[in-house]
Amino acid sequence: MKVYNISFQIDPVVEFQWLEWMKNNFIPSLMSSQSFTENKFYQIKVNADQSPTYTLQLYCDNIELWQAYQELQANDHLKEVQHAWGEKCYYFCTEMQIVN
Repeated sequence: MKVYNISFQIDPVVEFQWLEWMKNNFIPSLMSSQSFTENKFYQIKVNADQSPTYTLQLYCDNIELWQAYQELQANDHLKEVQHAWGEKCYYFCTEMQIVN
């Protein structure tokens, strides 16, 4: 099983608006691709002097769907983040594989 992890660091000024956008727009958009079977959205504990940080994990159990998503849709979804939030939201993506 593949896990697509997107970590986000958010400007505190827009954190609550961003959270609503994630829950109501971005995550549903990702899930509508039908490439993922499940998602988990976490807030990462950080020091008080750091910006709010979150991670979204998307689970895919079909390698063909994973490859198609990466080739055809991943960049468009990430452009949504850039378009909506610009420099108020920094992110990076990692691909993980469950080993146990």
